[in-house]
Amino acid sequence: MSRVLAGFLLVLLGLTTFTVQAQDNKATDLVTVDLGTDHFAAGEEINVIKAVAGDLLAAGREVTIGEKVGGDAAAAGGTVRLDGTVSENAYAAGGQVYVNGTIARNARLAGGNVEIAPSSRIEGGVSIAAGQARVNGSIGGYLQSAGGNLYIDGPIGGDVEAAGGQIELGPNARINGKLRYRSRSALKQDVGAQVLGGIEQVPVSVSMPSVGRGVARVVFWIWTLGLMLLVAILLFLLPGFGHVIGMVERRPGASALLGFAMLICIPIGSLILIVTLVGAPLGLLSMAAYFALLLVGYVAAAAAVGDWLLKRLRHGSLEELGWRIGAAICGIFVIGILGQIPILGGLIVFVALIMGIGAVGLQMTSVLRPAGH
Repeated sequence: MSRVLAGFLLVLLGLTTFTVQAQDNKATDLVTVDLGTDHFAAGEEINVIKAVAGDLLAAGREVTIGEKVGGDAAAAGGTVRLDGTVSENAYAAGGQVYVNGTIARNARLAGGNVEIAPSSRIEGGVSIAAGQARVNGSIGGYLQSAGGNLYIDGPIGGDVEAAGGQIELGPNARINGKLRYRSRSALKQDVGAQVLGGIEQVPVSVSMPSVGRGVARVVFWIWTLGLMLLVAILLFLLPGFGHVIGMVERRPGASALLGFAMLICIPIGSLILIVTLVGAPLGLLSMAAYFALLLVGYVAAAAAVGDWLLKRLRHGSLEELGWRIGAAICGIFVIGILGQIPILGGLIVFVALIMGIGAVGLQMTSVLRPAGH
């Protein structure tokens, strides 16, 4: 993934010529950038139908990788399908993640539902964080799983370590190594399932003391209430903030791609300015602006969630400021609650953050860009 991160650095450093480097189709909300052999794509629907010689990074509502990727593949979206061949490692995160192809090395998968189809083949190890995970394909190395329920009905070449709700082995499960699982429920094992290295149930870890939980709960609510107040102030005092919220809704893929680049590269650029001494004041100012950007970006993403709910519950109220502020506050609350989900919560908050930051960047670009350009 080092080349992927390096690509993000180049994307941000070249933002002044972004319209030259990218193919931006507003009708389909698709942005693609090629840096050497690496390919980056963001938009509503991403369908990779041409082979990529280097690394691939794709973000969108629906992402389908149907061709060969010569390097690493990283994809994030509502639905992610890995149907082609990945010559290196694969990283995927989304509401639904499906693996139907071949991965030559390791796979890291996270989502509400993760499914590895019977036709798939992963040569290395697999790590899964999911509410529901089904492993029906072939895994050459180890399997690590955490989250909700796990169903295994295929060959696993190494050890299996699982933690979560219900762990179940189907009739075609063949585990060459050891199965170690942590669950409050008993293991369900079909009579045809085989575990050559033996089975061990690990005691469930003791939760943090009640005092620590109480402190964490208080901090969570103070933070959430502060964000609720901030979003109300921004909507009331800054009418232009509504355009940032709309950018999250209209261009989620492009917002996520640009937001991730800004999240990584702004601190690096600020640090370079500070080290030069001459640019230290500007570097310190940019760092202060960066932390403000994090807050505003997060709040914008939460407000977009509120707008989405309001459109479906009271569509006619979207033009009323009071209703919109109330919906934005609900959005803050929703993301705050989802952020408490083990493992997946951090991913949800991260995606919301980069989408909000990217939306701010896109809105600034549209405001600063001269008319007709």
